[in-house]
Amino acid sequence: MKENLIVLFGGVSSEHDISIISALQAIKHIDVNFYNVIPVYLAKNYKWYVGKPLTDMQFYINLDYNKLKEVALVPGSNYLHYKTIFGFKPKFEVGFALPILHGVNGEDGKVMAMLNLCKIPHGVADFAESALCLDKTLFKNCLLGLGINTASCAILHDYNFKNNPEAEIDHVLQKINFPVIVKPATLGSSIGIKVCNSRAELREALVLSFSLATKALIEEFLPDITEVNIALIQDGNNLIVSELEQPIKNESILSFNNKYINKTGSMEGVSRIIPAPISESVKSKIVQTAKYVYSSLGLKGVVRFDFIISNGVIYLNELNTIPGSLAFYLFKPVGLDYKKLINLIIKNGYNNFENLKNKTYTFSSGVLFSGADGVKK
Repeated sequence: MKENLIVLFGGVSSEHDISIISALQAIKHIDVNFYNVIPVYLAKNYKWYVGKPLTDMQFYINLDYNKLKEVALVPGSNYLHYKTIFGFKPKFEVGFALPILHGVNGEDGKVMAMLNLCKIPHGVADFAESALCLDKTLFKNCLLGLGINTASCAILHDYNFKNNPEAEIDHVLQKINFPVIVKPATLGSSIGIKVCNSRAELREALVLSFSLATKALIEEFLPDITEVNIALIQDGNNLIVSELEQPIKNESILSFNNKYINKTGSMEGVSRIIPAPISESVKSKIVQTAKYVYSSLGLKGVVRFDFIISNGVIYLNELNTIPGSLAFYLFKPVGLDYKKLINLIIKNGYNNFENLKNKTYTFSSGVLFSGADGVKK
């Protein structure tokens, strides 16, 4: 009997549309001989839906919720619940979940935490690691703690900027000089990122950033950069390393337009050089750094690492725990096609779930019967 596999996508995120594209790509490569695939759309109205139209890209252009069924997950149950006039009722037992969510309210670990509470195996990094890696400011501090080379930066919070913007700008300029690059802390796909060469541009970029996120990462803008990406996936106790790529940009940064405004609407369509034209010594250092970070953080599933090379120095820029298109185009050159990649994600998701199931989560302390409140029982 086939297991029910839900693919979670969409989400209340600026990367909502990219998630739809990534999910519909992945759904085509899930083995329907073993799984009953159920697309679950996380809409911008915070409700979750299922329905046949969800596999048609054109449906999202003129979205009609009336053609869909509202569903939900309930903590403690691994069933997908359908909304009825009597409330949400369990309908399908879920054997596995494949979250393909980019950005906040998904890739940041919130959905993975829900899946854990529902005892549903999933194929991506767990909630704590996901939250850490999505937040650029937390991840930056993590890299510094691991001793990984990364660009100099300053971190600002929206409430401080609102109260005294000029003092916050002074704080940035005491740490780094122009040009700088401003990034909303919890957004991806290069949304909201601005390069600044003056105080006025920095102020404007911070206003934009704080309209999108509560924190901003301001980094030195490294000169003459070469961007190199690599992806890793867990395979039992081993790590499979993808081919390396060099994305080709036509602006000072790899922008949203560079990434997605193309024939495919996905990272697959970005102009790139594969394999990246770098020396073996540089490649070796990038591979070893990616492996070290993946293992140190206990990551799971497909993770794409974005490196920058400037004046011969290698910097780790950021990583994506649910990369666009699941970075399948990077694994294909090393013999792992999309279908095999999905199978590996599922296999390891099950293994990780079984490992967690075998842990002990209770402790019989007897404290409730020992008079801990000061009253002898």
